[in-house]
Amino acid sequence: MFSAAKLHVMYQVLNAPVRRFPFPHLYVENVFPADFYAEIRRNMIEDAAYSRLVDSGRVGKGYSGARFSLFPEELEQNVADSAKKQFWKSVFETFGNAEFGQIWLSVFGPTINEKFKTLPKALSGDRPVNEIPLLNEIFLMRDRTTYSLGPHTDTPRKVVSVLFYLPPDEAMIDLGTSVYVPKDRRFACQTGRHHAFDLFDLVATMPYKPNSMIAFPQSPRSFHGVEPLEKADALRDLLLFDLKIQPPDPAA
Repeated sequence: MFSAAKLHVMYQVLNAPVRRFPFPHLYVENVFPADFYAEIRRNMIEDAAYSRLVDSGRVGKGYSGARFSLFPEELEQNVADSAKKQFWKSVFETFGNAEFGQIWLSVFGPTINEKFKTLPKALSGDRPVNEIPLLNEIFLMRDRTTYSLGPHTDTPRKVVSVLFYLPPDEAMIDLGTSVYVPKDRRFACQTGRHHAFDLFDLVATMPYKPNSMIAFPQSPRSFHGVEPLEKADALRDLLLFDLKIQPPDPAA
């Protein structure tokens, strides 16, 4: 089931058109086989298994406290249901491996190549571009009512972000990831810090539809975010996959 699901995702992704404005990104519907998506929904994990992302040490202290996460290494301790635990262990293994990471280098090759040509020494460590190792990270995310995320480009260490949307229906369809352009069209951000909404124009919001996904490569102009959630019962469930640069060994 899992191998067939990965092949389906690869087929959907590699045959989908890349949207070029305002930066390269991909939005795909029916990304998983329908029966596999039904299994995802049947195996959704209870709130108690999630922890606030800001408490994980993976993001800065100013990050929203309304974003919750569940990482693969937390499954054993946090998830009591053995069937659900095994299901998500298999999902993480299937979609968190090197083969899955490689397809994004194909999809977004030109943008990634440009990024690697100008990597700062803190990331490259003077390593040849073709010898810079990449890391895959996959985890579950749950956003609550007060969550919002100002326009940002992500940390330069990020190479590609992939967000699989996991809602039960289309009731929250307007809660997808948004893409922006700065009002000062010349502005680019090299740090990944979050900016005020009023400094940007909203270009489009990807529909938060069941069994859909958005993916994009990191660049100084990949401004994206989440508009403030104003619905009292708003909830976003996502499966995130990140491709990142492995930092150089400081002792090297």
